[in-house]
Amino acid sequence: MKGKSTVPDLNHMLRALQYAPVVFALFASCKKSDGVPSYLGLGTVNVQTEPEMQGSGSHNITDLWVFVNDQPLGVWEAGSKVPVLRSGTVNVKLIAGVRRNGLRDDRIQYPFYETWSGDLDLVELNTTTVAPDLIYFGNSLFWLEDFESAGHKFSRSDDSDTTLNLVHGADTVLGGAASGELLVTSDRPFVRMFTTDPFDVGPPAFLELDYRSDHRMLIGVLYTAAGSSTVTDVPYLYLSPTLRSDGGMPWTKVYVDLSELMSVPGASNQRFYVQMDLNSGASSGRVYLDDLKLVHR
Repeated sequence: MKGKSTVPDLNHMLRALQYAPVVFALFASCKKSDGVPSYLGLGTVNVQTEPEMQGSGSHNITDLWVFVNDQPLGVWEAGSKVPVLRSGTVNVKLIAGVRRNGLRDDRIQYPFYETWSGDLDLVELNTTTVAPDLIYFGNSLFWLEDFESAGHKFSRSDDSDTTLNLVHGADTVLGGAASGELLVTSDRPFVRMFTTDPFDVGPPAFLELDYRSDHRMLIGVLYTAAGSSTVTDVPYLYLSPTLRSDGGMPWTKVYVDLSELMSVPGASNQRFYVQMDLNSGASSGRVYLDDLKLVHR
């Protein structure tokens, strides 16, 4: 799709500058040469999967590393309009970026999405929009839990007051027919669920999960250290509740970097867990989970 444009999107440009100093060179060359730019619109990003092997295409890609004819043009937020001092047929490469551990200031190239590449025709002062379909690298390995079967792949800890439930209904499910629910109450204020099967993975290793909640949730890892029979418990990351001031509780997706914790030298029996405690003064708390996947190589 092409549309007339005469002014760069400076808001997106300024945000991109903090991540990509190379964009300063782009501005400098614009001024020195008085060149007339074309514009590359970064449209909707999709992730295509083989559902049975790779799970859903749910994603939270926030940024794109942009290359034109293998020249870097910086890091841009999805939806940006990128000025390019070229016209005609060019090759565009896009590398997907995510917020590691959900942190706004820790944006990385996600190591499991392939670089998108394609040829586009750029026209001076016009915008050519690209809507890339991304795929996982072919050597990526997946552990999946979408809560669509009769049971699930988690076990409760001995000190848990309750367990993980399967729930149904449009207001509690992201996709498919069911999702997982952690529910704590004043009578049952604590729950920890760890993966039933252990993992033997190396870096990189990321836990992708979609959730919605009115309480914070802890992600942690259990493992047995080399030469020991004692289980080591590493509380790792708290995920903030998604509950809004207006009462809405939207789904969000995070990419949890478990690379180091899942590859401790000599460790065995690695498992990750999800945990929730009832907030002080609250009568109940809920976390809904869906489309969990541990991606590794």
